[in-house]
Amino acid sequence: MSQEVTPGAVLRAAARVLYTELVTVVLTSVAFVVVALPLVTIGAGVLALVETWTTIITERDTGAPVTERERLRLFARSVRRHLRAGVPYSVVLLAVTGLTVVYAVVGLSTQSGVFVVAAVVGVYAVIGVTMWCLRAASVSVRTEPTPPTRAAAERAGLMLLDRPYFTVLVATFAVVVVVLGALVRVAVPLLVPAVLAVVEVVAFEELAGEGAAEVRATYRRES
Repeated sequence: MSQEVTPGAVLRAAARVLYTELVTVVLTSVAFVVVALPLVTIGAGVLALVETWTTIITERDTGAPVTERERLRLFARSVRRHLRAGVPYSVVLLAVTGLTVVYAVVGLSTQSGVFVVAAVVGVYAVIGVTMWCLRAASVSVRTEPTPPTRAAAERAGLMLLDRPYFTVLVATFAVVVVVLGALVRVAVPLLVPAVLAVVEVVAFEELAGEGAAEVRATYRRES
């Protein structure tokens, strides 16, 4: 386990992974968007995305799929396996996002300061819940036997609160990614989902694995 948490190492390792695996980033992002279209399957998509990238990154030296076709098959199998477990994730994400959208629409249409403030708070809530779901997904896919959803969510919350400064820095990076994706709209389905998953996997590796520096070193050795 990494003894010291270094945000810079996480960002450098994530950048290295994203640069090296750009084709897979695009393909898994698009696959996630397709899976999430029914809405109720968003949670299964989140779990599958995190599991796929956890396998790609942490098992790179020990038999992880190397072709895009194999990786998409891994993603598809993971989606099917997590259809039921992903429902709570879907409910939470849809509820928070839906309320935020409602507050924003009402606030802008009626020029109500209360609803505008509620919408702004809702945006922060969406960011927080998204990070929480990604971290819970990491806990779920890395723990044997697989913990119940509630237990995974509780551990995820404790991990996020354990090092608040690190959580804030990672959240800030996630916000930057989403904002840039919103400005270049085509980037949302092509890049944003997988970029967030990669950052989460590398961050979790820094917190509870071999460390982000080891991830970067592995990719540098094989480049």
